[in-house]
Amino acid sequence: MPGDRWGRSSRPNPEAQLTVMQRDVAELIANGQPLELFGDNLVLDLDLSNANLPTGSRLRAGGVTLEVTPLPHNGCKKFRARFGLDALQLVSDTAIRHRNLRGVYMKVVEAGEIAPGDNVTVISRGVAEAV
Repeated sequence: MPGDRWGRSSRPNPEAQLTVMQRDVAELIANGQPLELFGDNLVLDLDLSNANLPTGSRLRAGGVTLEVTPLPHNGCKKFRARFGLDALQLVSDTAIRHRNLRGVYMKVVEAGEIAPGDNVTVISRGVAEAV
């Protein structure tokens, strides 16, 4: 994404190319604050849980094909500073970690353009790991 920090990194990790968060979770945690405070590349109306989108799942968003990577997207000190310790503990709770409340990382498989309001469809689902 133009201007994104990932592209300016001296060693960008393809497994952490895009950060994606589920809209309803983001709205709950933001509690009226702008969703841009999360710093995620995409906020989607889509269940990002491991059960729905296991690693390897592919999505079509606008003209882009994305793939869920295995790298866990965890809350960090910036997340805690912006939304508080309770929010960080919620998204980090091991009992519900499989829900990916902080979101997931995705990589670009086929480049293109995405615009607000573009359709997002699941092309294929990866294989869910046994819990």
